[in-house]
Amino acid sequence: MSSRAPALILNLTKERVVCERGFVANRALPRMRGLLGRSHLPEGEGLLLEPAYAIHTAFMRFPIDVVFLDSHMRVMKVVDSLPPWRTAGAHLAFSTLELAAGEARRRDVSVGDRLDVQEIGEPQLARALSSTLTRMQGDDGAPRVLLISADRRFRAVTAALFTRRGWPVAVGSFQENVGELVTGAQPDVAVIDATHSLTGAAETVARVRREDPALGVVVVSDNDHPALPALPVFPKWGPFESLCTAVEEARRDGRGPSLPSLGHERERSAHV
Repeated sequence: MSSRAPALILNLTKERVVCERGFVANRALPRMRGLLGRSHLPEGEGLLLEPAYAIHTAFMRFPIDVVFLDSHMRVMKVVDSLPPWRTAGAHLAFSTLELAAGEARRRDVSVGDRLDVQEIGEPQLARALSSTLTRMQGDDGAPRVLLISADRRFRAVTAALFTRRGWPVAVGSFQENVGELVTGAQPDVAVIDATHSLTGAAETVARVRREDPALGVVVVSDNDHPALPALPVFPKWGPFESLCTAVEEARRDGRGPSLPSLGHERERSAHV
């Protein structure tokens, strides 16, 4: 595989993650090596070969899904569970994305979808990091979002998807001064990750509302938490559209949204 750090590969059409750890092989040796010598390809990992209009699975030990892309990263063809010792190709394809067998269907990748490769470095995704906070500018219809989480992957994925939607985003962590985050970003809504501590999230909610009583708040978590008064918790990795709806409702009323809480919506998706 390429020696580059893993990147995030997004489905811009459906606002979902295709793979969290995408490796780009854009030089001759990494392209030739591909996945040879590996015993499996984990879920959430992928190899993007470019340029490549055809691939083979000779000497491989496991089946893979193959997504063929044009020069604009639009999906031209999807081959599910291509077994070892087979070939596949697509006329006029520019690159191919290799995923674990079943991942293309699970991540809902289909012909016509537009994909994109995003470096996981948050300055590129958010443009308003807490270390150098600047006033976020957006059109009047786009909520300004402050995203506070200890989970780097969640910050990167969610900031990338919000940014692609045209929503200005600032990113912060629980170790930083919440007052400075709110003052610098001037958000409409704060999305706070309660995965590691619901109590800590509740304290953060109280601090951000002290700074701006009209600030909308959405609390998310990866875990089942007992309900707290006036603090519903929503699925962290639920459908991205549901998270956007929660943010818009929180912006509108300046309080927690009125969507089903975490206990009523446990089906996970690739999301986000």
